[in-house]
Amino acid sequence: MLNLNTPLRIIQVILATVAIALNSYVISWYIQHTRSRSTPNEPPFLIFVGSWSLLVLPYLFLNPALSQSRHNKPSGRYFNKWAVLALDALTCLFWFAGWIALAVYRHSLIICLGHTCSAMYGGIVVGILAWIAFLATTILATLHVTRTRGGGSTEQTHGRWVGKPSAQV
Repeated sequence: MLNLNTPLRIIQVILATVAIALNSYVISWYIQHTRSRSTPNEPPFLIFVGSWSLLVLPYLFLNPALSQSRHNKPSGRYFNKWAVLALDALTCLFWFAGWIALAVYRHSLIICLGHTCSAMYGGIVVGILAWIAFLATTILATLHVTRTRGGGSTEQTHGRWVGKPSAQV
């Protein structure tokens, strides 16, 4: 079975970092070039979402690896499939709300030219890509939860999540 968890998590780290950088540039421009010295609410929210993603991704990324014992048998000690599903779904929801809000704000601007607008467009695109990546991992986590619904054995519960076929007991 193909393990999509690791490549998707790496993509999510990259996208969260890029989203923080792009939206930080937009906020910096607003602070330097507007009289009100305030920024719109959307770029700071996307910085929060990127930071939130970077905070939860170590748990989401290492969770399947930590479930393995030293003999390469799933122990289930640190693995909680419900926590993975909840964090993935919440982060997916945050990314969806963030890129939608930034797109609506960008659309409401009368004039938007230069690097700041390019950074906003980039923030929207990165937000969409991050949302898709988290949607994919949320779907994978949901499939894992439904497949292991009645499973009491740790092998059945965690073997498939780390990309290894479960052994027949």
